[in-house]
Amino acid sequence: MSYDVSIGDQSFNYTSNVSKLWYDHICDSGKGGGLHELHGLTGKEAVALLGEAFSRIDDACFGNGRDHAFFSQYDAANGWGSAYGGLLFMARIMTACAKNPRKKVHVYA
Repeated sequence: MSYDVSIGDQSFNYTSNVSKLWYDHICDSGKGGGLHELHGLTGKEAVALLGEAFSRIDDACFGNGRDHAFFSQYDAANGWGSAYGGLLFMARIMTACAKNPRKKVHVYA
C-alpha cells in the first residue's frame, strides 16, 4: 500500500510503511491524522502544516542530538521505505504546494 499525493499537475507516491512518521508529527485535526490532514487544503495551507511538522521533527530528532535513534524508529522493518525517504517525500510535497498555493491537495491511501 502507498500514499498518492497530488497538487496541480504534480503527483507523488511513497510507501505507507513509514506512515508512523507522518502520524506522529502531523497533528490530527479531525481528518484522521498523518498525510490525510493535507487532503483538501490549498497549497498555501499545506505548506504551513508541513512546516509545523518539520519543526516538530527537527525538535524530536536534532534538538536532542539523537538523530540515529529517531530515524531508526521510522525505518520500515521490511526495507521498503525509510525515514529519510519519508522526509524527502514530505519535502517534495511541500515544494509542489509552494508552487501551487491556490490549488487543492489530494491525498489517497
